[in-house]
Amino acid sequence: MSVLWSTGYSIAVGEFSGDQVEDFVAGVPKGLKLYGLVSILNGTDLKTIMNFTGEQIGSYFGYTVATTDLNSDGLTDLLVGAPMFMMRGSDGRLEEMGRVYVYLQRDLLQRDAQQLELLLPHLTGSQVMGRFGSTIAPLGDLNQDGFNDVAISCPFGGEDQQGLVYIFNGFSEGLKEKPSQVISGQWAAGSVPASFGFSLRGNKDLDMNGYPDLIVGAFGVNKAVLYRSRPIVNTSASLTVSPTMINPEEKNCIVTSGNSSVPRFLWMCFSHNFPSVQHSVNLSFCISAEGKHLPDVLDFQVEVQLDSNKHKQKGAVRRALFLDSQLPSLQRSVRVRHGERVCNNTKIYLRDEKDFRDKLSSIYVALNFSLDPKAAADSHGLRPILNYQTTNVIEQKAQILLDCGEDNICVPDLKLAVQGNRKEVYLGDDNSLTLTFNARNEGEGGAYEAELYVVLPPEADYSGIARNNESLTQLTCSYETENQTRYLSCDLGNPMKSGTSLWAGLRFTVPRLKDTHKTVQFEMQIRSKNENNSHSEVVPYKLEVEVQADVILQGVSRPDKVFFPPVNWKLTKNYEVEQDVGPPVEHIFELQRTSTEPPILALKAPEHHVERRDVNKNQLAHLTNLSCSNTECWALQCTVGILEKGTTAILKVRSRVWAETFTERAYKHYVLECLAQYSVEKMPYAIAPKHAPSGHKKVVTPLVWNKPDIENSVPLWIIILAILAGLLLLALLIYVLYKHDNDPKHTARATKEWLRKKHFKVLEWPSQSLDLNPIENLWRGLKVRVAQRQPQNITALEEICMEEWAKIPATFGFFKRSLPYGTAMEKAQLKPQAASEA
Repeated sequence: MSVLWSTGYSIAVGEFSGDQVEDFVAGVPKGLKLYGLVSILNGTDLKTIMNFTGEQIGSYFGYTVATTDLNSDGLTDLLVGAPMFMMRGSDGRLEEMGRVYVYLQRDLLQRDAQQLELLLPHLTGSQVMGRFGSTIAPLGDLNQDGFNDVAISCPFGGEDQQGLVYIFNGFSEGLKEKPSQVISGQWAAGSVPASFGFSLRGNKDLDMNGYPDLIVGAFGVNKAVLYRSRPIVNTSASLTVSPTMINPEEKNCIVTSGNSSVPRFLWMCFSHNFPSVQHSVNLSFCISAEGKHLPDVLDFQVEVQLDSNKHKQKGAVRRALFLDSQLPSLQRSVRVRHGERVCNNTKIYLRDEKDFRDKLSSIYVALNFSLDPKAAADSHGLRPILNYQTTNVIEQKAQILLDCGEDNICVPDLKLAVQGNRKEVYLGDDNSLTLTFNARNEGEGGAYEAELYVVLPPEADYSGIARNNESLTQLTCSYETENQTRYLSCDLGNPMKSGTSLWAGLRFTVPRLKDTHKTVQFEMQIRSKNENNSHSEVVPYKLEVEVQADVILQGVSRPDKVFFPPVNWKLTKNYEVEQDVGPPVEHIFELQRTSTEPPILALKAPEHHVERRDVNKNQLAHLTNLSCSNTECWALQCTVGILEKGTTAILKVRSRVWAETFTERAYKHYVLECLAQYSVEKMPYAIAPKHAPSGHKKVVTPLVWNKPDIENSVPLWIIILAILAGLLLLALLIYVLYKHDNDPKHTARATKEWLRKKHFKVLEWPSQSLDLNPIENLWRGLKVRVAQRQPQNITALEEICMEEWAKIPATFGFFKRSLPYGTAMEKAQLKPQAASEA
């Protein structure tokens, strides 16, 4: 070999030729064009038996070599280090990681052309620039499992480049890929790295405890560290739960809580406390321990967790408890003699079904054990350690018995139907929505932990359940958010039994609408925890997004009535000022927007139409309605523009009534009506409204003629005729009084007879108190008053009569004209009826 190849940079010995003579292994890291080379030389004649070449230039393949029997087949195996081997990192750049190659020697009878077989995958370092594989040291059988172990250094690895040493265990197939232990240096890198692990030496029992020890050198800090091996404890443990099927209906144990006792299903009951216990379930665990150079007695810490899977879930209720403590966990100290097996029994029970929801999943019981850390140490301060290959966690499971047949598997058939109280929502509105649904289970088995799952769109909020209908089921719902998705879950039963059909309602609002989406969709589904057929189909409920302008139009007339003839108005030939035209009329319209988006509006006014409800009925008895069908109209159009929310636009239409036209039609009533219409011509949305929003408002102004003394208009000739008739009646009355003035009794009888003929009602007073003086006083007073006032019509004459009659005492009766002024009760008192109605 060439001297430039650095032959003998690393060396080891082992038997590879089959002649029972150890051979030599030499590493040449710069050999074969820097690929690196390892040669095995015969121990008898130093001839080369075989060569191994590195796979990468500059990897320093052969920097270190070591030999040991890894798989315990009696043949020497070879390990070769290449500490500068490079790999591409996540960014694609080459990074120095280091690698160790393992060659297993095969039996001579099974050899093929290659005596040493390269074991894959390779052991590759994980620390950049750590120089993994710089040193390889055989350790012997550290864990006493019958296979030799090795130590491999990474002298510049670690967070602070303090250096690392990895312990790899041998097994039947060679060397395990993952280290069983990583030893970290105690000195951080300074100006010079500590280089912990730069040299290693093992496979020597220095403290004579039966286990090989390890020495690690750190030349950067001038240190060498001795690591003593701790005794290895090989354990065997078991856990038993019987029976594994629990019937919650069988409550055969009394659990005492405070002063109350509650029946529970029992997995285990203490026989001396409960002598009549049946169907008890036993839970037991056993532990044994053995190993080399162990103390006679070993102390273990044992922990038993009931429903252990729930223990890992936040907020979950554990369904099983220990009877003696009523807690879900148990911790005990167990002492085991070397080579013996120790067992323990305990008692547990199932919670009441009301205390938990999960009835489907298995109830796992977990046993966890470890050596007592407070146990006494040996003379070197070392305590035994569990074999890392020992399983120190054991699990068993039990199942709750369900009403699902022999296989205890329930298969539901869930159906869901949804209906809502609206099909569309409007931009700018809160959009209250009620979704009513029907949930059914048409399968043969119950649906456990059945829930209605509702995915809310971003635009919607949950308000509550519908309570306005007694036929609807009152659900319990929870509102949650997961990964920015808001959803609602409502309990439908646990289980939701076969044949169940229920109706319920949910209330929502949809206030955050945008015109970027034309629809809003809710998604609803029934979900359960069953393994088979656990969900219903997803039922979407879609709402159309529509645009609607929420505009209010109001109007008023000032004044509300116009009276004729106008006050302080005179007819003139020439109109010099505005007041000469007639009385003013002002129609005021207010347009108010309440929606959240601004419409652009057009306002038209006025138009003449009749609106009777704003005018007195009697005044409209002879109304003439001014509308565009019988008179000339004018129209005014105004563009309001963008109207912000909560703002108003006011239109005032000022005009005057042309008084001359209406005075020519005296005592004829008219109604002026102004009609304002609005329409939204443009909406600032990407969604167009189905119908252009519009509306109207009518404002009515009646024109009323004033009458001085009478309610209705009477022709002049009727008034003159009434006056003449009144004068004739007065003359006749005076003549009668004059003829009978000398005979009071005769006068009274004649007067009463005359009054009856003239439709007056006369009430008789008692004969024993007959006094004619009041009658004489009446007629005398009438003559004087008629002479003084000279009435011009019947109404005036009647007023005089009533004034004089009021002066007569009430005990003598009274009279009134029967028609049309008598009341219904007075008419009923008249005798005879026919005479009073004549």
